[in-house]
Amino acid sequence: MLLNRQEGFTLIEMIIVLLVVGIFITISATVYSSVKIVSTPFETQLTNDLYHAQLYAITEKQYVTVRFDAGSQRYKMFTGYSPGEVVLADVRFPENVELLEDGTLSFFRYLPSGNTTTFGVVRFLVDGSPVNVHFHLAKGRFYVEKS
Repeated sequence: MLLNRQEGFTLIEMIIVLLVVGIFITISATVYSSVKIVSTPFETQLTNDLYHAQLYAITEKQYVTVRFDAGSQRYKMFTGYSPGEVVLADVRFPENVELLEDGTLSFFRYLPSGNTTTFGVVRFLVDGSPVNVHFHLAKGRFYVEKS
């Protein structure tokens, strides 16, 4: 019978394991940080405005129209009809953003359920690079694609 038998790892074995784990964490952190997608302030504002319009439609149980106007280089989000419409956002694009006319969507509506009435793509040039905002039919989902 061995009563004094001791099992376990030595200090050197523990240091080697921690060193290897630290190297893996460092490598994965650098890979992850290079994968992050950086949004421009315009993309962030547009995304936030779209979510706000959808939330407004749901909470207020009203239709919210989102209209993109290439002629005046702006988008507008509103409920109701003029002259009594309630404007949620009326945003003129910054100098580095251009709304292109070759998109398939110029306006859509959020229903009181938060769903959308149509689908399509709105195309922009942001700092000379193409950015497409894809809208899906029904659930009110959209995503931003940078080319």
